[in-house]
Amino acid sequence: MPEKDAEARSRRKAPEGARFRRPSAELVARAARRTVRGGRATFGSLAAFREAVRSSLRQDEPLATIGAERLRRLLVDIPGVRLSVRYTERPDGPLPSRCPVCRSELEPIRNRTLTGETIELGRQCPKCAYWTHAARRVPVRYVVSGGERREHLARRRS
Repeated sequence: MPEKDAEARSRRKAPEGARFRRPSAELVARAARRTVRGGRATFGSLAAFREAVRSSLRQDEPLATIGAERLRRLLVDIPGVRLSVRYTERPDGPLPSRCPVCRSELEPIRNRTLTGETIELGRQCPKCAYWTHAARRVPVRYVVSGGERREHLARRRS
């Protein structure tokens, strides 16, 4: 069987001059699930998880690499991988129009007043359940673990 492994590796060689390859979403999902190993592994930062996924990806594809933002966007949809986010609140600045976690368009959170007016209280993401209000919530720490996906767990005040 060693000959078979050598043949498989030779087929995966990249063309001359290529320095990296962008793996497919399915390959990233498989590597992410393999990295958390059914809930036994927890990574305290997105950078640590990215390095672990990158080394797992390179077992299948030697030139595969992935950026932190793309990995975070894909993690929102991967079953079996839990992405927990800790936030801090910033009083200054405008409300974002895109989700800082998954880059989806934010939808307004509205309320009707006693006089019948409609006001915007904040914004929420329909994809990953991020929400913010007058004091902007900014992600400061991503924790990745195995298991079912939970919506954003922790909330940290500045």
